[in-house]
Amino acid sequence: MSSFNFLVNNMRTLVDAFATLGLADHKGDATFSPEMFCLMADSNVSIHSAIGLQLWPPFFDHYFCRDLKNSWFFFSEIFPLAQYLKDFGYTSFSFSIGRDPHHAQIEFQGPTRLLLEVTLRLVFCHLPLRIHQFDLSVFVSMDSQQFSNLISQYHMFDDVHVTITSERVIFSYSTMQETILSPQNGQCIIGGLRAPDEVEFVITLGPQEVFNHIASQTKRVWFFKQCNSNRGLITAPLGLNARLVAFFCDVFANYRRSK
Repeated sequence: MSSFNFLVNNMRTLVDAFATLGLADHKGDATFSPEMFCLMADSNVSIHSAIGLQLWPPFFDHYFCRDLKNSWFFFSEIFPLAQYLKDFGYTSFSFSIGRDPHHAQIEFQGPTRLLLEVTLRLVFCHLPLRIHQFDLSVFVSMDSQQFSNLISQYHMFDDVHVTITSERVIFSYSTMQETILSPQNGQCIIGGLRAPDEVEFVITLGPQEVFNHIASQTKRVWFFKQCNSNRGLITAPLGLNARLVAFFCDVFANYRRSK
């Protein structure tokens, strides 16, 4: 009897999002729950930054989860193949965990209903990555082209300081570089602030390849501040029921490397 399974009849969005995480790290943390399927990957272990993919049940053509489960696996065992099959015309992707919690069965369906089955090894994850709660009341949003411009300017820095006021948002690194965007110039949208209030937090925009891949999949990105923290979080919606998230986590780097 299956404890978890899903089916996606159009796998392009899913596989492209998986590829983003595969660019970040060779291992992925998966959290299977009735409310959501989450996949996470370290993007920079030294500063505890990570990339997450959150998928809600309406994203799938079928979704079932009996109980909460956390596992990790190697991206190399499945997603280069998934990318190849997508490019070759395969459209359907199904994922199932049965009686054996250490293995998942994956099926791809292609032209003329041709099936390809793959077994994926799963390892129990004692300390999975978690996306920190964030404050939705204050935000900055910009289109993906503006986001790409920021990536090209700041991807080489581990931390980028963000200051939001009611009239502008400032991205900066030390005294070396500063970028000011304003709603009045059509460069962004700012919500939840009135003068003279301001919000400050730190983000990262590297590795460049990973963040450029995020920008290529979404029309807009959103910046928020993590709750009870000086760190920020970036979300990139993939339709109504999926999103990529760039965030900082509280997992020790040495533990992550020893998984």
